[in-house]
Amino acid sequence: MKKAAVLAILALMTLAVVGAETINVLLWDDPYPKALQQMLPEFEKATGITVNIEMLQPPQVYTKTAVAVGKDSSDYDLVAMDEGNIPIFSSLMTPFSEWPTGKVYPKVDVKSVTPAMLDVGMWEGRLVGLPINGNLYVWMTRKDLIENPQYQKDFKAKYGYALGVPKTYQAMLDMGTFFNDRGIAAGFGPFNGGPAGVLGEAIFMWEGYGTSFIDFKNGKYKVVLDKKKATEGMEFYKKLMKISPKGAETMAHVERQAAFAADPKGVFSMFIWPAQIAAYEDPDKSLVAGKIIYSAPPAGPAKTAAVRGTWALGIPVASKQKQAAAEFAYWWASKDIAERLVEANTVPARTDALTDPRFAASKPWLAAIAESMKYATSRPRLKEIPQIQDVVKKYWIMGITGQMPCASAVDAIVNETNAILAKAGY
Repeated sequence: MKKAAVLAILALMTLAVVGAETINVLLWDDPYPKALQQMLPEFEKATGITVNIEMLQPPQVYTKTAVAVGKDSSDYDLVAMDEGNIPIFSSLMTPFSEWPTGKVYPKVDVKSVTPAMLDVGMWEGRLVGLPINGNLYVWMTRKDLIENPQYQKDFKAKYGYALGVPKTYQAMLDMGTFFNDRGIAAGFGPFNGGPAGVLGEAIFMWEGYGTSFIDFKNGKYKVVLDKKKATEGMEFYKKLMKISPKGAETMAHVERQAAFAADPKGVFSMFIWPAQIAAYEDPDKSLVAGKIIYSAPPAGPAKTAAVRGTWALGIPVASKQKQAAAEFAYWWASKDIAERLVEANTVPARTDALTDPRFAASKPWLAAIAESMKYATSRPRLKEIPQIQDVVKKYWIMGITGQMPCASAVDAIVNETNAILAKAGY
């Protein structure tokens, strides 16, 4: 038999296994899914499935899902859901227990997913989405600054303790102020962009001061924010704003990256989402590549909190291509692809990829991410979260920029959130 004929038969056999299908996939736009997209031809060749990927900014992913996915019809066969939005779309997604068995790639064993991330996909006792990235706050500190002998000497003389990776909020403020006041670097990189991210910063401070925002008690959601502690957290963040770069009141990820990695002075310390590490460590894009120490976030007066921002993959109940969608998800979540994504400086949700000793020396942030997972903290998860995070952003920004007293801003957050919950029937 001629070689061409054999290849044709093999191709037909592959298509017979999975079927010549096309799936539409909606993902968030960041380096992690972009790294995966580079590998996509391999999946398509192995399965005969054509994958159309649409990537949007996180707020647009939410909006597009709300418009394009319903109980009876769906424009997408696989959608990425940010953790906070899972309650909103859970009823529209096929429970993971009902996902079909893979024909080319085996169904993912959920035990392979890091426990702190697996919890993200749970809602009302069911796994409604497969967590796919290891996304939570990890801290960055400028190695070149804290290892400078003169800075070490001067800092010790002024503050009475050693300069280093900030382990507490107060150390973060002290060290940041030291560098900012001397014109060496901005002291802190805040996030004041999209509502979900601002809510993350508020949760980071509030939990660090020992108070949660919203809890689920006796079948109802309830604001449990301790106003005194919440105000203290906001007041402290206000101090951090004073040592932040110009334009800090509107800084989102693009502006933070420019301030930290492209400005000659840079920024001393701030959080980052793991998927963005690749850009900070790219010597063609970053002035501080190889000059960053990664750690768990500094601790507040009460505790350490590493805010989660994990995405989970969901298959809409209305999808006509569940088999092909599941096949794609299983390929993405496989050990082989996870290891290759780690090599591309992105972070999957698999425990074995995050803890692989082969990457310990070349990917020092992995150990920091694993440490951060001990302190994983969830943002509130309820259907009304889009409205609530808009309220938090509005008053949080007003409080930390001095447009209104922090205590008044906290009161407004509590009152308007209570009104939203009451209207929802809680």
